[in-house]
Amino acid sequence: MCSEAGAQGDDVNATSTQDVRLPQQGLSRETIREELRRAARGDLEPVPAMAAGVQYPAGDDVLEVASDAYLSFFSTNGLLPSIFPSLARFEHDVISMTAGILHGDRAVGSITSGGSESILMGVKSARDRGRELHPDVSEPEMVLPESAHPAFWKAAHYFGLKPVRVPLGEDLQVDVDAYRRAMTRNAVLLVGSAPSLTLGMVDPIEELAPLAEERAISFHVDACVGGYFLPFAEQLGYPVPCFDFRVPGVTTISADLHKFGYAAKGASTIISRDPDIFRHQVFRFGGPERPDDWYVTPSMTGTRPGGAIAAAWAVLMYLGNDGYVRLVDRTMRYLHRFWDGINAIPGLEVMGRPHMSVFGFTSTRLDIFAIADGLEARGWHVFRDSYPVPAIRFMQSPGHEPYVDRYLADLAEVARLVDRGELVSEGGRATYT
Repeated sequence: MCSEAGAQGDDVNATSTQDVRLPQQGLSRETIREELRRAARGDLEPVPAMAAGVQYPAGDDVLEVASDAYLSFFSTNGLLPSIFPSLARFEHDVISMTAGILHGDRAVGSITSGGSESILMGVKSARDRGRELHPDVSEPEMVLPESAHPAFWKAAHYFGLKPVRVPLGEDLQVDVDAYRRAMTRNAVLLVGSAPSLTLGMVDPIEELAPLAEERAISFHVDACVGGYFLPFAEQLGYPVPCFDFRVPGVTTISADLHKFGYAAKGASTIISRDPDIFRHQVFRFGGPERPDDWYVTPSMTGTRPGGAIAAAWAVLMYLGNDGYVRLVDRTMRYLHRFWDGINAIPGLEVMGRPHMSVFGFTSTRLDIFAIADGLEARGWHVFRDSYPVPAIRFMQSPGHEPYVDRYLADLAEVARLVDRGELVSEGGRATYT
């Protein structure tokens, strides 16, 4: 007989579930629907509130295509391609289309649950490739800009690499000379972003990746944000630095389908330049009693939701190249109006020279966090950041366009209040004087 569990301790970080138990009798479907509706009423509407990086609206038609595909395959499993050959086909097609977008003639890859997992797999692949090509390196290092995504530090923690940070220059770009100096004999991976998560600027990958090729080590491009945006901006004639497999030395690229690919959560891709590089990403379990392909996974997860794979395929096929060009064109057109509007407000400026719809703005003389407080008091959801200076960040999609003019009007009014000393930030809360 099991004895009754004792009382829990006073761990304030623990989540208590003492008031929730499995119901003795199940609830009706209508009761469940109503409870779901009631719970959702407390959620933020992220798009009208300009919440950064939450949803990527591209139109109701795109959402419906993704939703229909997801629901049609919601109970399927990408771990089992022999049982669900449809998912194997969808994944093959998505990877093939993505490789084409990124100019990878021999590129192969897999779909993951999101950008963090794609980055993890890129780092894991580089570590294992480094072990093979440089067996003398016992303490592997990863060189990356300070503006790189936090998932690289997570990957370093998981896979036993030492992250080596490289500072940005005054222009908010990577200091290439400092980057080169940071490379020791232990470096097995170099990293660049296209673009960086918060600045929207593409790192000088054409200068950085060849450094990896010279040393026969890996170079990962984090294009989780830009992978399904920048190639189409380039087609439209915008000045996009080269970041993909056209650059010698680039070995892996991550690109998120559920960001500017406009697919359902959660779906990303991790693409290797060729099959030889890709094999370092794959995990195989076998042994004396089992064949080597008894359990094979290309990513961190075993089970992979088939709905996300199907939805990614459906959206890519629905939009096609022309659809993505149209959405990027619409976004870039209103972005320039947005940037000009911010720069026209006394005391405010857009940071650096963003290459796409990810950017931040700051001030050299106004309390930017007081401005953030004032905007939140008017119903906007504000993403604050403090690197490299205090700033407010954005990640914009076509569906945000209708709210730009009202946002700019509120921003101008709040900036005037802060400038006159009528609005200050005290302890993270706005105080009107």
